[in-house]
Amino acid sequence: MDWDDLRYVLAVSREGSALRAAQCLGVNQTTVLRRLDSVERTVGAPLFERRRTGQSLTEAGRLAADAAEEMERQANLFLTALAARNRSLAGLVRLTTSEALANRFLTPCLGAFHASHPGVAVELVISDERLDVAGGEADVALRAGSRPEGAGIVARRMPDSDWTIYCSRAYAEARGLPACREDIARHDIVGLEGKMATLDGWRWLMDSAPGASIRFRSNSMSNLVANLKAGLGLGPLPTIIGDADPDLVRCLEPPPELKSEMWLIVRESLKGRPHVRAFTDFLAAYIRETFQAADRA
Repeated sequence: MDWDDLRYVLAVSREGSALRAAQCLGVNQTTVLRRLDSVERTVGAPLFERRRTGQSLTEAGRLAADAAEEMERQANLFLTALAARNRSLAGLVRLTTSEALANRFLTPCLGAFHASHPGVAVELVISDERLDVAGGEADVALRAGSRPEGAGIVARRMPDSDWTIYCSRAYAEARGLPACREDIARHDIVGLEGKMATLDGWRWLMDSAPGASIRFRSNSMSNLVANLKAGLGLGPLPTIIGDADPDLVRCLEPPPELKSEMWLIVRESLKGRPHVRAFTDFLAAYIRETFQAADRA
């Protein structure tokens, strides 16, 4: 039996008709009748006597309605207990990530997390430098790149992100878009330097256009985005960041070979702390939902 079907039995028993139950549940009457038929086929007995004035429970229907009512009661008890647990969670989580990832993932979800876990404070350390999570410089890290190595940490893999080349809409109107990878060399390039220059997206761009004019360089992903939006040239970005900015356009479809891993890292000694686990589970779910929504768009 599909347990969710019992919800429809309970609604009809309370409202007295499939029509009123449908209005209460926010579905159409056909859906309610189809769900009732499904339960009746499963149990092999009618649950309601159909009358012109509505539906009344049979003996089997009363048993089903009682079972559904008990399930509803238990579900409400669970939600009440869960809400009490969330309110009781307390502590500080010190998270480090880059500014680009913080703006894309952290800022949008922190309000919802605080609403459900008001006792948990999140301290955000924005840095493109990789703080030592195992050494205590941060409790949690959200990072793009290859799988983190070393003892004292636990890493959870998030969805991989495609990369491609972006420019501003104004640049595209003035200079056009590259027709192919080899055409990138005739455009201005917004560059990266320092540790940011080791990113696969940048190396792919440099391999594509070794003689291209690099007008500006930066060691910050957020500054790269700002330079691109200012129309200074072409540059590489993860699609989850580039596609979210209405001022930017893709120059090329994401190359199949150009993907970036993302990892949610927790200090091993803290992974079992309830407030840390609550935060990392919440953040991981939000990131996955964001990627799924982007895939559907």
